[in-house]
Amino acid sequence: MPELFETEVNQPLSFRNKIRIRPLHSWNWDGLFFYTAIIIWVKSLLLLAALHSPDSAGIRPSTTFYGNAPIGSHLMFIVFFAAIGLLFKNRMRWWYYLGYNLAVSLMLFWDLVYYRAYGAFLSIRFLLHPTGFNPLELNLWTYIRPIDLLFLADFLVLLYLSFRKKKLYRSVHRKPILGLALMILASAYVGYDHYRIDVKNTKEDMIFLRMCWVPYQSISNMSPIGYHFYDAIRLFGEAKEYKLTQEDEKKIQTWLKQNQDDLPDNKYKGMYKGKNLIMIQVESLEDFVLNQTVNGQEITPNMNRLLRNSLNFTNYYEHVNNGTSSDGDLTTITSTFPVRKGTNFYRFPTNTYLSLPKLFEGIGYHTYSSHPERAGNWNWMEAHRNFGFQTSWDLREFNVDETIGLGLSDGSYMRQMNQKLANVPQPFLMHFVTLTSHAAFGIPEKEKGLKLDKEFEETILGAYFQAVNYTDRQIGLFLERLEQDGLLDKTVIAIYGDHGGVHKFYQSKVNKIKMEKEEWRPNTHKLPFLVYSKGSQGETIPTIGGQADTMPTLAYLLGVDDKEFKSTIMGKNLLKTTKNYTILNNGTIIGTPSSEEEKIHAKQTFEIADLIHETNYFKYHPEGF
Repeated sequence: MPELFETEVNQPLSFRNKIRIRPLHSWNWDGLFFYTAIIIWVKSLLLLAALHSPDSAGIRPSTTFYGNAPIGSHLMFIVFFAAIGLLFKNRMRWWYYLGYNLAVSLMLFWDLVYYRAYGAFLSIRFLLHPTGFNPLELNLWTYIRPIDLLFLADFLVLLYLSFRKKKLYRSVHRKPILGLALMILASAYVGYDHYRIDVKNTKEDMIFLRMCWVPYQSISNMSPIGYHFYDAIRLFGEAKEYKLTQEDEKKIQTWLKQNQDDLPDNKYKGMYKGKNLIMIQVESLEDFVLNQTVNGQEITPNMNRLLRNSLNFTNYYEHVNNGTSSDGDLTTITSTFPVRKGTNFYRFPTNTYLSLPKLFEGIGYHTYSSHPERAGNWNWMEAHRNFGFQTSWDLREFNVDETIGLGLSDGSYMRQMNQKLANVPQPFLMHFVTLTSHAAFGIPEKEKGLKLDKEFEETILGAYFQAVNYTDRQIGLFLERLEQDGLLDKTVIAIYGDHGGVHKFYQSKVNKIKMEKEEWRPNTHKLPFLVYSKGSQGETIPTIGGQADTMPTLAYLLGVDDKEFKSTIMGKNLLKTTKNYTILNNGTIIGTPSSEEEKIHAKQTFEIADLIHETNYFKYHPEGF
C-alpha cells in the first residue's frame, strides 16, 4: 500500500509528507480501493449482526452467522467488484468507488428494512413482477430504524469531500493488470468454494450457493453481495421462464389428456357442498402413527377419534421434492408435481396455476391461507398470492406468546386461528400449516403427553411420538373451539402431512432403535389424509394416490364440477378414478398401472412437471389443452 503515502498529483514530497500518513481525503485510488472493500465488509457484518437482534434494530454479534460460513468467499465477492474500479483512471475511479459504496449501502439499508417487514430480502425479480414486492401492502417507511443510518453515514462524508476538494484525484493511472488479476482470483476462489462445499460436499457443516428455507440462512451462507449476485444469476438461469416449443406443448397436452378419467359422477360429488373447508397441513406427520399405541397410550387419540366420521385415504403418499414443506403447499393446492432442480417457491413463485383457492372463489368462497412464520420463509407468501388466496396471514398477524421448537407453538397458533375464523365471512376456505412437530421434535417436558420408557424416550422416535402427540392434542382443542363457536357443523376439516418426518430425516437412527413394534421401522412414504365432517359416516378409501390428488378430491367433495379442473391437474380425483397407482419422488411406482401405456405415462410425470413449471404453461394455456 505505498501509494497511501503519496500525493494525488506528481509533485515532490515534502519531508513532512514523507513521515506521516496522508489524511483520508488525500488517499489515492488504491487507498480508496482498500477503504471501500473494508467499509463494505463492515456494513455487511452489520446487516448480518442486526438480523436476530430484537426487531432487527440492534447489533447481536453472537448471531452474525447462521453457522459456519465461507468467510473467504464473502470477502472475494466484495473484492471482485472493488477491483473493477482499478480499470478506471482519474476522477472516474473516485466516482466508481463512491457509486459502488452507495449501491451496496442502499441495498443493505433496504434489505434490513424489508427483512423487518417480510423476513426476506430484496430480489431483482420484483422489477419483473412488482406485485410480489409488497404483497401485504405495508408502509415500509415505518420499518426504518436509527441503526439503518449507519449504512449511509460514511458515504455522506465522502460525498462532502468530493465537492469540497475538487482538485483531488486528478492524476491516477489505470491498473488493468492488477484489476483483472484480482477479479480472476476472486472468481476462482468463489468457484472453488462452491465446488468443494456444494458440489463435492467436503464441508458437511457448510452450505454456500444454495437457497435455504429461511432467507437469513441463505444470506449468512452467501454474504449479502453473494446473495444478490446469486439471485440475479438464478433469475436469468434456473428461474428463467423458457419459451414453450410446439413439441413441448404437444407433449404436455398429450400427457394431460391421458391423465383424465372419463367416469360418471358418484355419491361423493358435492357431498359437502356449501360447507367451509379448513385444510390443516401438519408438519412431518406420517401415516404410521394413526391408530397406534406406545406403552398402551394412543399416539394420536384425537385424529383416531376423527376417523370415525371421516373419509380416510389409507394409501396416500408423499410427493414433495427439494422444497419439502413448500412442496407440500404446491402439490396439494395446485395438483402439480414439484420441479426436479431447486424449489418452486424460489424458482417460480409468480407462476400461474388453476388452484384450489381459484376454484373455490369461483363458487363464492372467501379464501385464506396462513403460516406461523415470516412471509419470506420458503417465499411462501408470494407463492400463495399467485395461487389466488385472497388473504394470507403470516407471523405478524399472531401474538408470539409461546414458542416451542422453531417458533410459535401449535397451541397458541391454533387458539388464535380460532379467534380469526370466528370473524371471517362464510363460506370460506382456510389453508394453514403447523410447525411444532418439525424436526428435531423438541417438546418441553411440561408439554409431553406420553409416558415412555426412559431408554426409548431419549431416541429420535420417542421424541417424534411426543411431538406428534402434542400437535394431535392441539388439533383436538382446535375442533372443540370450532364447536363452541358454532362452526363445526358447517365445516369440513381436511388433515394431511406435509412430508415425512422421522423416517425422512433420521432413518439411520431409526434403524438402530430397540422398539416396541417392528412395523414402526421402515419408511413407507405414506402420509395420513382424512376428511372429517361432524356426524358423517366414516369410510376407508383404499385407492392409491398422493399429495397431488388432494386438490381435485377436495374440490369434488365441496361441489366444484370436475369439468372445471380435470384438464389442468397432474393428480387425480381419488373418489372418481380407475388409476390405482402413484409415483414417489424417487421414481418408484406404487400400485399397478393397468397397462404399459399407463406405466409410461407415470414415468413421464416429472418431465412434464418440469416443462409445466419452467414454461409457465398454464399462464398461456389456462384450459390445459
